[in-house]
Amino acid sequence: MPAQEPFPGAAFFHIGRRSPIITAMGKRLVAEGCGKYTTGPGPEWTDTDRQSYAAWQRKIHLLGDDADGIPGQESWDRLHVPATSGTGGHVSSPVPGHTVTTAYHKRGPHWSLGYHTGADYAAPEGTSCVAVRSGFVRVGQDGSFGNYLVLRSGAFDYWYCHLSHRDVTRGSVRAGQRVAEVGSTGNTTGPHLHFEKRPAGGRFGSDVTPSW
Repeated sequence: MPAQEPFPGAAFFHIGRRSPIITAMGKRLVAEGCGKYTTGPGPEWTDTDRQSYAAWQRKIHLLGDDADGIPGQESWDRLHVPATSGTGGHVSSPVPGHTVTTAYHKRGPHWSLGYHTGADYAAPEGTSCVAVRSGFVRVGQDGSFGNYLVLRSGAFDYWYCHLSHRDVTRGSVRAGQRVAEVGSTGNTTGPHLHFEKRPAGGRFGSDVTPSW
């Protein structure tokens, strides 16, 4: 069976949310005969998506709050939404569809070590961030990096910083799995992912080229 998109959490689904996950979900709803769309489905969550998802929940005999049109873990797992970001395979960017906007080791006075310790990926707040490798995650918060997530894989730690939301707070993840959302928490001038690589357990300043 093709890789499936992990459940992103019920809070992911709200008016204004745009994501390829929503398009993939809508296509599966149409395939199951539950689509209420006159156009699309498209990448933005709408009331039509909710109506369509409620039809799917009723089809699999869910009731009450479990059939309110907001995806839950059980109904999502049974819908078999295909992965949208290469889950389990090679990942081309920690922010799919976005490339580096501030390079690693760029020098400047506004960085405490005199240079940029990671690579920045500017993107709108709420944009998905994915695991670049399979491994284990932990999370934390500080004044500079804001809400962060650390992915340990092999001999290295991969830091995801300035996050607005973290889908996973501990445990194992697969390469390509959505783990967080771009934000502007901590010391930033706008929404972006600061992506940093260090030797496992390395302190600030032990950074290496952020490849994977």
